[in-house]
Amino acid sequence: MDMDLDSALRRLAEQPLHPRLAELEGDVMRLIAAEQRAGSGVTLRAGMLAAVGAVVLGVLGGGLSSAAATAQMPTLTPFGPATPLAPSTLLAFQ
Repeated sequence: MDMDLDSALRRLAEQPLHPRLAELEGDVMRLIAAEQRAGSGVTLRAGMLAAVGAVVLGVLGGGLSSAAATAQMPTLTPFGPATPLAPSTLLAFQ
């Protein structure tokens, strides 16, 4: 299908506009405003609940994981013998 885009756009521009096109923007803006008024309280409450839940989950998860991590992981020292992440120890098992 070979179509000249310029001629198609020219034909479209020559067609008359729909009579309700001028009213469309006002209708859309009224609908958006009505939706915002109807859902603003619910959205704010749900957002606050989600934020509080995320903070509680982060504090609980962070406290549990840090306690478990300190119990399992030895102290990393840069020049001492306990360096499990040194390149020489990581390449030794390959």
